[in-house]
Amino acid sequence: MKKILLTILAGITVLSCNLDQYPYSEVSEAEYVKDENAVNNLVMGAYNALHGVMYYEWAVTELRTDNARMRANNSTSQDTKLVEQLDQGTILTANAWVQDYWDKTYAAIYRANNVLSNLGVVEDSQKKAQFEGEARFLRAHLYFNLVRLWGPVFKVTEKIGADEARNMQRSPKEDIYALIEDDLNAIIDGNLLPETHADADLGRADMKAAKALLAKYYMTVYNPGEDKYAQAKTLLEEVLQACGNPQSGTELVPYADIFSVSNEMNPEIIFAVRYKSGNLGIGSPFTTLFGPVNNGGNVCIGSPKQYDYPSDDLIAAYDENEGDLRKDVVLQEKYTDNVSGEIVETRWCNKFMQNDMTSEYDAENDWPVIRLGDVILLYAEIVNELSGPTDEALKYLNMIRTRAGIPTYEMSQVQSKYAFREAVRNERRLELAMENQRWFDLVRWDAAVTTINDFFQSEVFYSQYDYVVNPISEWQTLLPIPTSVMNINPDIAQNPGY
Repeated sequence: MKKILLTILAGITVLSCNLDQYPYSEVSEAEYVKDENAVNNLVMGAYNALHGVMYYEWAVTELRTDNARMRANNSTSQDTKLVEQLDQGTILTANAWVQDYWDKTYAAIYRANNVLSNLGVVEDSQKKAQFEGEARFLRAHLYFNLVRLWGPVFKVTEKIGADEARNMQRSPKEDIYALIEDDLNAIIDGNLLPETHADADLGRADMKAAKALLAKYYMTVYNPGEDKYAQAKTLLEEVLQACGNPQSGTELVPYADIFSVSNEMNPEIIFAVRYKSGNLGIGSPFTTLFGPVNNGGNVCIGSPKQYDYPSDDLIAAYDENEGDLRKDVVLQEKYTDNVSGEIVETRWCNKFMQNDMTSEYDAENDWPVIRLGDVILLYAEIVNELSGPTDEALKYLNMIRTRAGIPTYEMSQVQSKYAFREAVRNERRLELAMENQRWFDLVRWDAAVTTINDFFQSEVFYSQYDYVVNPISEWQTLLPIPTSVMNINPDIAQNPGY
């Protein structure tokens, strides 16, 4: 799936594992989409669209948390100002990165919808079901992120004309939630996706991914005591079983190996956005985006940006666990100059770095979207929320700590529901740092405003500004509708505060 050929179909990029070159731009979509192979190409195009989404997802998620911050405050460059807005919650409606994320997400949704509208030409019922399941999964994933970041958004499930698009209004969150829930339940109830894929198709969504996403959705939208919240526990149990039913941390993939380019799609990975280096146009950009500036090729080549800069607060959180094996995987704080031999102290997000990359923006690293460590901690969390701290919940929490090489908890240390909850939340922060999960967790726990404002007070960097970094309010947890969207239809309701 990673060795793919990019082609153009009526302005829509499509790809396939074994697609021969053909001038698709010379034929109409109706002429092209005639059989299973063509629909498969549309499905591959929907996956490929995730590259555009991921390019800025770190900026609208991780950068806004206590895990990361802007690197320096003495630059007047346009990109630095964009980082500053997202870092400090002072986001303007014209923020180009917010607009790009919005545009790329809707472009990906368009591709998923395009798959669903062309399923009629697929004769093989099993393939037809799989294509439908993949498109529904991708659409649910994309809308889940949109609604958590913006609240009410535009519900688009089929092609619409320009006039209709100009006059659309944002749909209530409840309508978007219903779409997400319907898509994921359609996959599970209809058995649309396989339990797993053959090696040649690793990276395509399977039933584990759909169940894990629905479980996280239930734990986000519903509260303990509601039936659908409790249903998440069953879904997580099924995912754990499908992942081999691990019983201890020693059965899990070692933490560093999860992200290794030589160990892609290992048993830890449930769903990932896949990348392929080799100047094919589908390489990972994150070594360039996150690597340390002016490193002289000692860490990575080219002109890296050092975005998603790890915070003092995150470093201190790892240092509280002496010997935590995750820290050096997540971030680095120094490198050796190969010419002078000097130690250069700086820091960068290391999780998605390929040090031997040969071209800028063209690394091999996949980006895990759903993985086993996430599911294990969700399961520990929900058991505690439903039943209080139990031996079962503690087993799963300690499973992650064992893999991290740090002491496990005794029940006496987490014997109240509150204490166990805080332990799980801390572990999710350390386990999933820099994977774009922290912001969504903080919002899900209704802890974003308090956590970020505490972070602004404690992180020394913010006290060094020429002006006061103000605390954020609840309205700032949502992103603004981009100016470009408002210009098309000024009657669209903007999010409060903007």
